[in-house]
Amino acid sequence: MKKFILLFSFIAGLSLAGNAQIAKKSPEQRAAHITKALQKRLNLSQQQAVQVNQALLTQATRIDSLKSNPSADKKSNQLAAKSIRLAAQTQVVAVLNDEQKQKFAAWEKAMKQKHKEKKAHKDTEQG
Repeated sequence: MKKFILLFSFIAGLSLAGNAQIAKKSPEQRAAHITKALQKRLNLSQQQAVQVNQALLTQATRIDSLKSNPSADKKSNQLAAKSIRLAAQTQVVAVLNDEQKQKFAAWEKAMKQKHKEKKAHKDTEQG
């Protein structure tokens, strides 16, 4: 019985600790995180990193604003978010040189593939 209670409390503690780590990041934190990853992958100069961070910060801020003030139409929200992401992507690509653009395109493709696999895995678990 003691082992059962100990095991149950351990699992409950892990569950609570896991949920505590899912804190929503601020737009500044999200932009900085992605900028750091791109800086590492694409060997961005300091000036490029500042410009990329500004574009990503604008994107994150606008997306947060859209999420906190959604319109009644879900489709228009999705289109607005897509437009915001596309504008940020265009700004980021404008800062990159040709070699960095190729690396960026490959990174985006890999991220899309990873997202599709994750979504497919999630769908198979649910259904």
